[in-house]
Amino acid sequence: MKSPLVLGLLLLFCAGYALAATSVDALNFVVNSNYFLYDGETYTPPNVPVKYEGKGYWVVPVTSGSDVITYFPVSSETGLLSDSRAVNRGLFEVADNLRELQLLKSSLSAGTGVEWLFTQKYQTIFNETALNLNDGIFSLNTVETTLKDNHVEGDVSGLRSSLRQMSLSSSELSAKISEAYSAENSFVTAPSEDNLSAMKGSYAKVFDLISALNSSSLAYQTGLTKLKNAISVSSLDAQTKSQLEPLLRLPQGLGALRNYNLGATQLKQALDARFSSSSLRIDSLLEQLDERIAKNNVHRLIYTSNATLAKETGFDSLSKAQATILAPENKGLWENQPKVNELESDYKNAADYYSKRQFAQAQKSAVRAIDDAVSVYKKGRKTAPTASTDISRDLLFKAAGILLVLLAILYVVNNRKKVGEMVTGKAEEIDPYK
Repeated sequence: MKSPLVLGLLLLFCAGYALAATSVDALNFVVNSNYFLYDGETYTPPNVPVKYEGKGYWVVPVTSGSDVITYFPVSSETGLLSDSRAVNRGLFEVADNLRELQLLKSSLSAGTGVEWLFTQKYQTIFNETALNLNDGIFSLNTVETTLKDNHVEGDVSGLRSSLRQMSLSSSELSAKISEAYSAENSFVTAPSEDNLSAMKGSYAKVFDLISALNSSSLAYQTGLTKLKNAISVSSLDAQTKSQLEPLLRLPQGLGALRNYNLGATQLKQALDARFSSSSLRIDSLLEQLDERIAKNNVHRLIYTSNATLAKETGFDSLSKAQATILAPENKGLWENQPKVNELESDYKNAADYYSKRQFAQAQKSAVRAIDDAVSVYKKGRKTAPTASTDISRDLLFKAAGILLVLLAILYVVNNRKKVGEMVTGKAEEIDPYK
């Protein structure tokens, strides 16, 4: 048998395994480790993981002003972004409904005139209403006895039956409000598709019961008015009629029911509008997530480390590769000049498309630019020119000129006497004895 200490450590290990990625991990993944966001956007750290199909996800909302742009569902087990559109749709529905619920409750607390119905306060109100309606039954019994004793006709039994039914409905309503409060708390603390469905179902039951109770109250008031009219024209003496009047008053609680029903109707409309708008924007939220994933991929292709490029060229990113290859002092030195030109064009297009948020085109241009850079690097730089093949024409002319000067000097040295006679105008004297 395992000791309590071992069991405790095992539970801690299991708990840590079940939530291998924390809320902070998810936030860092979205905000710091990737390039999903634009400047000016804000994000909210998730408090609890959202469960869908038995698995947990930290769903990080990204907002601009008061509008949610999209959600990033990060697995609480792997710490990675969910890539299943079906799963993401379910997660977005749960997360967005939770957000709308919280926003609605916040707006009501700011004072809109409509109160949140699913509280201890209203549970108590309708429980007390049920008791008051029961008291009304005893009052009707007294009225019925008095009318029979005086042989006056009046439908008291129908009213009594209506009160009894409304008392039961009011008691049931009190219990349903308690259930709705509990279902709401379960959804807020452990959001999931099942808890969302349970909460919406419990809300609907409360709204239906209030509406039905209000309708029964209106019918009761109509019947009560008829009974009062019958008594007012009956042969009963004035004193008896006066004694019956307090017993025929509308039971406490039913008088306020109309206002409760009006508030419930307004609250239902507000909830329906919130949940409906949430449902309508799920597709756009999913599309925005796809766009952010594409943004991140293109940013990595252009600006961050690229294993293929590093292996083939030694440059760790496309931006650094093009900066070196296309630098003014290097651009003309590469052997593969056509690919140098293509690299310049493709990289410019990739950066332009990225800035315009046209990520599909940006990705295509970036991939081509990477291929261009690899081709340029593999073919290498131009070889150094040889003296025999690259002597310029000017150099040849200069060399020829120098050669002519040297020949002239040699001629003068070898024929200096003749040159001297030519300068002095005297012929060389001949020695006859030689």
